[in-house]
Amino acid sequence: MIPFLLTAIISLLVPGNLRAQALGPCEPVTGCYIGAYIEMDPVARDDIATFERVTGKKHATYFRYVGYGQPFPFEWANKLKRAGATPHVAWEPNEGLDKVRDDEYLRGWVQACANFGEPVFIRFASEMNGDWESWSGDPDLYVKKWRMVYEAFYRGAPNAILIWCPFATPKSTIPLYYPGDEYVDWVGVNVYSVVHHSGDVTKRAVDNAVQHVEFIYNLYADRKPIAIGEYAATHYCQAAASATVDFAIREMRRMYESIQTRFPRVRMINWFSVDAVREELAHNDYSLTTDERVLAAYRSLVSSPHFLSKVDGGIAPGPSVVLPGTAEAPVAFAPTQPFPPLIGPSQPLAGGPPAPGASMPAKATSVPLALSGGANPPRNGVAIVVRGGDPAALKGRVTVEAILDPSLQPDRVTFEMDGRFRATSTTPAWFFPLNADALSPGEHVIRVTVRDMSGGVIVQTEAAVIVPGK
Repeated sequence: MIPFLLTAIISLLVPGNLRAQALGPCEPVTGCYIGAYIEMDPVARDDIATFERVTGKKHATYFRYVGYGQPFPFEWANKLKRAGATPHVAWEPNEGLDKVRDDEYLRGWVQACANFGEPVFIRFASEMNGDWESWSGDPDLYVKKWRMVYEAFYRGAPNAILIWCPFATPKSTIPLYYPGDEYVDWVGVNVYSVVHHSGDVTKRAVDNAVQHVEFIYNLYADRKPIAIGEYAATHYCQAAASATVDFAIREMRRMYESIQTRFPRVRMINWFSVDAVREELAHNDYSLTTDERVLAAYRSLVSSPHFLSKVDGGIAPGPSVVLPGTAEAPVAFAPTQPFPPLIGPSQPLAGGPPAPGASMPAKATSVPLALSGGANPPRNGVAIVVRGGDPAALKGRVTVEAILDPSLQPDRVTFEMDGRFRATSTTPAWFFPLNADALSPGEHVIRVTVRDMSGGVIVQTEAAVIVPGK
């Protein structure tokens, strides 16, 4: 991508197997971009100036999650442009791959990205190797959809850089989802340093994040720049109910020093700065800004000139950049509506009780049963609705949606199931996809939490669904 910009070749400039390799789109000749997710940082609260003041260094890029079906985040992207930072969008098809089509929505996104006019990193459908994502489970379909999306951006938005990004584990399925060198700009990996897995004190982590990066690096760094899409080290472990500051500093240092000494083609690393315990998202505090020692260690590490504060707008395209059967220069789309409406499960609500014919559970549930069909929320409250299935006998793939009273003015809405984080959204529609066939038989409790700008709870409610015996 970006074929109209400078072409250069690395030759005798970098060590080992990277010598004489073509640079990728916006890849620096040396060094690594630093980035972060700060939308939920307890101190910065999405304010770039505050975050860079406390960390002591300008960051090259910031990322945000955007659901597939939501519009291109122009306001946020322009805010980053004014701050001299490059947008990095984690674009997630939460309703599954069937919604990803060569249609006006995709072409509208391509045109919007092209209109933005500056480099944009797009991490589409990441963590596809994990069974927790609705776009996982069918590598052939995933590759087909990825290639379609890549071709659309290649032809219509040459400023877009697409990052293919699995999670660190499971490793065995990662290569099955790889779309091919000619359809990938950068390769990424999401990885975290934790003391215990899944919030379970009996599941002590024995690996380290650098080992996971090494696996991806050895597979792809000889031909693609590598991005660590998400990284953080916990300084409070909820499973152990204790601070783990020494652990966080040790693992942080191991990662950022390894990038300089062992992984010269890791060109980007993004810290996920969230207190996931306070936000009720997960079992670890990853925030950079709430512990003085952690923040001081980070400031010291990123002060190295190896960590770059601005994305290079140049490119050195290798032979794989030109797709089979395409022209050298991109062709702009001309969609009939460049910014199509949201694609999502919300429809005008009919109101009233659950849809006729919904069966009742065989026994009473511990919390009220979720609704099916249209529903009006209680005043100043939330209704939890299951679309595409019967909450009393749940099967197959459905959508769980929170219907909010219009008087509420949320900053974000978070979903949990059985005490485990499932999704968060900062824009309507408020929903998450669910594969009921992957659940055990019996009752499952969904909790919806609506929060304001300060992180305070506006309203919280629970509802149950029943998965019948198999």
